[in-house]
Amino acid sequence: MYGLALLLPKPKHLTKAIREGEVVSDIQRSLSEWLDDAGNTLLDRGIEYGDPRHNFLRIYKIATALGIQLRDPSDLALIAIATKLSRMVESPERADSYLDLIGYAAILGRCRFSTPEDWDDIESDAQPQ
Repeated sequence: MYGLALLLPKPKHLTKAIREGEVVSDIQRSLSEWLDDAGNTLLDRGIEYGDPRHNFLRIYKIATALGIQLRDPSDLALIAIATKLSRMVESPERADSYLDLIGYAAILGRCRFSTPEDWDDIESDAQPQ
């Protein structure tokens, strides 16, 4: 089986700079810029769609009602990551895909390190009043 690294192309300018031992220019985005942008994207999506855990819980309930077997709502973050990685193979130049990937990984961490009580609170918060 091929590793994921073989599937995801590296940006050509970055690969060349690494291979030649060059310093990537200031034009390239820094790690903190990527993380800041990903954080802003998560905030924007939260305003538009609400807490991502509520959304994952709703999707989880729909998926299980359709007979799809998932361990818990955080599995949906893994599916979102897999979907994003697949799209990145086809269109590696889309910067927003990288931001989405960072965001999904952050959501996965938040979900996986939530306690069962946190999920109970999320479910009660998601109920219509």
